[in-house]
Amino acid sequence: MPTLKIAVCVPCYGDPKALFMQCLFDATRHFLSANLTNEKGEVYEKDIRLFLVRSSMLTESRHRLAAEALNWGADYMLWCDADHTFSEDAICRLWSRGLMIVGANYSRRCFPTAPTAAKMIEDDPERDHRNLVYTTKEKAEKDLVEEVSHLGFGLCLINMKIYDFLQLQAEKEGKRSFLPMFAFTPTEDHKSMIGEDVFFFRKCREAGLKVFLDHAVSWSVGHIHEVALTNNDAVRQEEQWKKQTAELAKKYQQRIEELEAAE
Repeated sequence: MPTLKIAVCVPCYGDPKALFMQCLFDATRHFLSANLTNEKGEVYEKDIRLFLVRSSMLTESRHRLAAEALNWGADYMLWCDADHTFSEDAICRLWSRGLMIVGANYSRRCFPTAPTAAKMIEDDPERDHRNLVYTTKEKAEKDLVEEVSHLGFGLCLINMKIYDFLQLQAEKEGKRSFLPMFAFTPTEDHKSMIGEDVFFFRKCREAGLKVFLDHAVSWSVGHIHEVALTNNDAVRQEEQWKKQTAELAKKYQQRIEELEAAE
């Protein structure tokens, strides 16, 4: 029986969000219970393991997590950020695409917000972080997969074979190793920074690898963002609160009546 090993890699600064852990639990359960087969129709024996690194240095966390996945002998690594939510079938759907690199597009944790995925501008490849790709309901309903220059690591499935490509590319350039894989670099005007995800995916593209985003999976991904609620919010949401309270009271009353009737 063929095996399928997925290393779930989570860099964490502080504690993971509760909603993230719930989503990860549901997705793991769904993955282990799914009937996944290879091209010969053989059913996979599945194994999934969580690797979590706590560090204030994100690039260090990612390097350590990649090493953990390689040492474990994973077939795939699933990058997850501890402040995201996603559907329970997300792992299986990303895997089913059969791509070396495929992930989710999601909103940045700020107001106003914007997507994390972007495409390279052909006549200016250094500005690939400026040409944003938006996931729309229409793209999601069409189950579209789109090639991009890069996306975020909030939810991204990577075939471990990419490290062979990265090493070959490094040797072509006269280097002994493909490290570093993750680094923060300044923009061309030196007024801001480009993230470690952009750095990584640029290395992948230089090695001949393509990066894809799954719009259907992306549509259900959330980026948890804490906000300060004020009395103004309470006033604006008064009717919504009353409706919710009434619905809960009705639900509880129905349950009580069901229990009383069963006695």
